[in-house]
Amino acid sequence: MMRKAFAKSLLEIMDLERENKKNDTYLITGDLGFSVFEPIKERHPDKFINAGISEQNMIGVSAGLALAGKKVFVYSIIPFLLYRPFEQVRNDICYHNLPVRLIGVGAGLAYSDAGSTHLPFEDLKVADAIPNLTILSPSDPKEVEMFMKHLEDFKKPVYMRLAKNEPNIEHGKYSSIKIGKALRLRDGDKILIVSTGIMTRAAMALADMLDNDGGSVEVMEIHTLKPFDYPAIVSAAEGKSLVVTIEDSTGALFDKVASSITGIDSKVLKFSLPDEFVHISGSRDYLLDRYGLTAEKMYEKIKEVIA
Repeated sequence: MMRKAFAKSLLEIMDLERENKKNDTYLITGDLGFSVFEPIKERHPDKFINAGISEQNMIGVSAGLALAGKKVFVYSIIPFLLYRPFEQVRNDICYHNLPVRLIGVGAGLAYSDAGSTHLPFEDLKVADAIPNLTILSPSDPKEVEMFMKHLEDFKKPVYMRLAKNEPNIEHGKYSSIKIGKALRLRDGDKILIVSTGIMTRAAMALADMLDNDGGSVEVMEIHTLKPFDYPAIVSAAEGKSLVVTIEDSTGALFDKVASSITGIDSKVLKFSLPDEFVHISGSRDYLLDRYGLTAEKMYEKIKEVIA
């Protein structure tokens, strides 16, 4: 689980700091994290702050702690971390380029039965519009753990989006993860699939299906949306007849990939969430199928395009 991977990694950071008599790391949340942060509250009660349902104040407090030289992690559901306190994220944190780590849970369709208020389809575009903000979109809990090693001493504002209960993909490339660098998960010379976040699992399954048809598919994972690794995408797309983007957002990944390869003679196919509010409820798998984001639905569409 991504949330527990984050909490486990943060607890390890806090424990190590205490051993070294530093105690600089704080966790702030807006009345969330029950059943997730209990070990942190028990072992580091003076470094855990529950700001309550007061998200603008939560961001202001995090900025103040960062100005005082503290390492700050802020955790909440994405709409209450990024949308409600947007002005404070922009002006208090990013304007001053403060090293606050914004950890948002519930990416894409994770809260599928909670409706539009909890489904942050547009979060990547919203975050991308804010200067100085690094954007991370890990695909599984192991990647979360790898990013936490980088974020401990990261010197800039960061927004990292998490799903909820995703298992590990076990893609075997975890040690190669670097912020700002695309991750090649498999090689191929005919079709390029570019994915981000938890949709990487579907991208790998889709690549298997296309490979069985003789497709020879390359898969690139974009775990860092900003800064974006434009050179890696240009290099991967050269010589490919089709470039496919897969994301659980409204097109932020597609926009960046498409702008990267404007001079390359390849078809580009976009799989994303729609630019609309959700008026239905159901499981995440149900909504993924409804929006055509399962490996099977994407495979059918790609075969149509190739034909």
